[in-house]
Amino acid sequence: MILQKVDITMTAVIRPAMLARTLKTITRFVVRKQKGFRLIINVDPIGEDVDPMKVVETAKKFFGKVKYNIAKEPSFSKAVKWIWSQAEAPFIFHWEDDTMISREIDVANMISILNKYPKLSSLRLYKANTPAKKSFSVFSCKWILKPEGFYIANDWKKQFGLNPILIKKEFIVEAVKRMKDNVNPEKQFRFSQKYMRDHIENWEYGLYTKPGEKRIVDGRQGEQWKNKLGLKKPRGTTFLKWEQNVKR
Repeated sequence: MILQKVDITMTAVIRPAMLARTLKTITRFVVRKQKGFRLIINVDPIGEDVDPMKVVETAKKFFGKVKYNIAKEPSFSKAVKWIWSQAEAPFIFHWEDDTMISREIDVANMISILNKYPKLSSLRLYKANTPAKKSFSVFSCKWILKPEGFYIANDWKKQFGLNPILIKKEFIVEAVKRMKDNVNPEKQFRFSQKYMRDHIENWEYGLYTKPGEKRIVDGRQGEQWKNKLGLKKPRGTTFLKWEQNVKR
């Protein structure tokens, strides 16, 4: 199967070594020398005391095509809006700079599933071990196994998550029009947000995993990095940037 073009969109901060580890796993297990991938990355000016261009230089070591933005001030919501607004490919694989993947995935197969199900907005990679069951409950809803080897949510109210996730461009285009700058972007895709409600209600949501599969992506190393630098992540819808917790 010929792989269609895919834009990998990534939110990042100033931590080039962490980014290098993440991109190494993505190029090994996702890209796998296939053509058609481009990286779109936003760098928020917070993190290590180095030139933020080092983050961009690191990205270019792994991707021949890189579009980047170094923001003037950190904002999670503005970062997501910028990278999504730059996407041109029919499919967007959204990622974060501290989330690594541990084994190969078939992106062409993921795209074939998204094409087969017109209302399926996205396929999310699962950050936990998948129960060896045809259905299981997580994220406040039941997920049901489909013949193609993925799970679909039986409830749309808060099932869209940001990372890592392969998304149809048409879902993203409409979402960006509605997104606000002052709300955590992930929390905007919830039933409680009236301005987004009728959009997310029109779509279905999937998990790209099979019964009994082990965790495939892991972002826990990012938590260790934040603790080392004395950064904290405010809870809830107000999280737009990390805050300094202790003096370095």
